[in-house]
Amino acid sequence: MHLSAIGQVAFLLAHSPLVHGLGPSVCTPAPGSTVTPALIKQVIVGLAPLMYGRVDPIISPGKASAHVHFGMGGSNWNASMEDNTALDSSCTSTQAKADKSNYWTPRLSFRSPKNNSYISVPATQEKVYYSSSMTTSDKIVAFQPGFRMLIGDPYKRSMPDATPLEGGGIYLGRDSGQGIPQPVQFTCPTADGSNPYAKQNPFGNAGLGFPMVNCDAYTTGLRYDVYYPDCWDGISLSDYTSGRNYSSTAGTKNGEQNCPAGWTHFPAMHMEVYWDIDSFARSGDWNPATDGWPFELAQGDPTGYGIHGDFFAGWETDTLQTLIDECETCDGDNEVDACLDVSAVNTNDEMNACTVPSPVDEPIWGWLENQPGCNKRQPGPSEAVQATCEEAGLSAPTTQHTDVPGWTYKGCYMDYVNFERLLPSGTGTSAPPSSPVTPGWCAGFCSGTGTADETQKQQTTKYKWMLVEYSYQCFCGNEILPLVESPSNNAITGLVQGMCNSVCTADQTQICGGANGGYSPSSLYSLDGANTSSSTKEKRASHLHRHVHAQDRSF
Repeated sequence: MHLSAIGQVAFLLAHSPLVHGLGPSVCTPAPGSTVTPALIKQVIVGLAPLMYGRVDPIISPGKASAHVHFGMGGSNWNASMEDNTALDSSCTSTQAKADKSNYWTPRLSFRSPKNNSYISVPATQEKVYYSSSMTTSDKIVAFQPGFRMLIGDPYKRSMPDATPLEGGGIYLGRDSGQGIPQPVQFTCPTADGSNPYAKQNPFGNAGLGFPMVNCDAYTTGLRYDVYYPDCWDGISLSDYTSGRNYSSTAGTKNGEQNCPAGWTHFPAMHMEVYWDIDSFARSGDWNPATDGWPFELAQGDPTGYGIHGDFFAGWETDTLQTLIDECETCDGDNEVDACLDVSAVNTNDEMNACTVPSPVDEPIWGWLENQPGCNKRQPGPSEAVQATCEEAGLSAPTTQHTDVPGWTYKGCYMDYVNFERLLPSGTGTSAPPSSPVTPGWCAGFCSGTGTADETQKQQTTKYKWMLVEYSYQCFCGNEILPLVESPSNNAITGLVQGMCNSVCTADQTQICGGANGGYSPSSLYSLDGANTSSSTKEKRASHLHRHVHAQDRSF
């Protein structure tokens, strides 16, 4: 094929991942509004869970971290990382394939008012805004691979210093020319429109520390807001304790928001993570009207002042630089697929399929007596003391399971990918949600001969397969999708190493699958003596049972 110079340029543009004109050319008002959104140099990159585990290569390199983090991004996230480790990841749970950075923050847990045991709060939505829209005389550039940031103090247990504003409230921005920067906050939308942060912020529902009320506005939840520094002194990629700061209007002309002279100016990043705390009110485990605040950050923080966020850069710099220079979206609220070709964007399934196991081999799901990592509850107001306990070792993930007489453990498999069940819907049965599920109890239920309780006695059909997941769920079937017998954390029916680490709600000495967002790691068993070779079912598209939360599943 021979092309002219103009033809060659056209060919390269047509085959570039950036072919959308980098954002919409025209913005239109939202339905019912007459206000036309402005084009702004800001874009949203969607995130999905990669791993929950005691991993923090910035604070605890080469060893288990003190508490459980919720990590997103490139598949190479681990306890030990070099500058290019994230960039070399084989997959990413971010929306942009070029973004193999890692983002992490402490997991949120619910502490039962009834018995003080802990369980993880469901995270429902994660995203990060990249903005280069500020007025500045600086050149805003892409992060170098390996650049590290930590913002927030895990051991803070009291209100930080803040700048009061005329008319009430405190300054909640990051510009030191306007007040003391506040980089880590919470947002709490409420169903009745009340503002839990009215004293801090009369004009919005964001503020410092936990809100101490239910964030029950429809489809929202309690939101972590982490605003990362956008200035770097250019000296060290790895020393997160110095050389990071926020751009400021202090001392500049015409209100420009600049970094100190000679520093590098990066795009401003704002990470949001939503947690469904209202699910505990809906389930009856928490009565917001009579019970105290039952939620804690993973390091034993019931105040919320210890919220923090980490970042390890793994962007393909050319792609990020082009987004910085050219991507404009309507009011900055469009996702990155508005500026990237479809080939450069991960689908939701591709994002969710990129998961890795924790290198700390310990139960972290289900009801637990304590927060993992021996993090005792420290309510302050004095600075918390760092948890000390026997050092947890790092190891290759093992297959945790409970042996069941008469059944063979087959492995840990993802139960739900692309709207498809491992045991196809309509071919089996499931135990009622209130059942005392353990692998042994589920075996009695699925065998059709169980006599432990009325639920078992009423189920008389003999099934070949059973699986347990989410600490309390039991499913039975006679058909199963073809299994991938080799380990693969990305394969739809492949073994997932180290992901079945949820203790059973009914017996915390046993393992009942795992939990990882909408994709359920499940402990799979086959009935001894049953002919399972003829029970495989070809995978087919099925959109009958969208599974967002575990409770939604039924046969």
